[in-house]
Amino acid sequence: MVFENGKCPWRLYDVGKMISAKCYGLPLAISITAGLLRSRWTRAYWKEVAESLSNYIVRDPNQYMDTLALSYNHLPSHLRPCFLYLGVFPGDCDIPVHKLIRLWVAQGFIDQSTSKSLEDVAEDYLMDLLGRSLVIVSKKGDDGQIKACHVHDLLRSLCMWKAKEEAFSPIEYRYQSFYNFVLIL
Repeated sequence: MVFENGKCPWRLYDVGKMISAKCYGLPLAISITAGLLRSRWTRAYWKEVAESLSNYIVRDPNQYMDTLALSYNHLPSHLRPCFLYLGVFPGDCDIPVHKLIRLWVAQGFIDQSTSKSLEDVAEDYLMDLLGRSLVIVSKKGDDGQIKACHVHDLLRSLCMWKAKEEAFSPIEYRYQSFYNFVLIL
């Protein structure tokens, strides 16, 4: 999207990789960032963009929320509660897939209209959200299975915004990582 020939000049390659990683595959973030970079190819400018990428994207929440909402509005109805539920997890955390699937099942979000188990259907739902770039793979096991995922901060904001707008209030799950616990004696 930035280069006519699709090849990044070597002097911008490392900064370009940093910028790319910060977009997490989110199409809106990629498009906005490409628009910023297309006109200026100096290393200093690219570093500036890399360091403050989220500020460029979220300068005006109204500007991006409506665009992100299109992704949500095009979701099939069975995926919407699963997507909205991702907002209960803290930002920038890895969500264990096995736990997420169990939570979706426990919340009653999974429809068992086929001969598949609820867990298998939930995994299909997750794969669909991954395919739509609404969820990002963060860890894979040695066998190639997805072990953890996370949601881009912008999409988490969308989850919370839409959940409030639609009065979506599942039984809240207080996610805590293994090392983040409170001991009450």
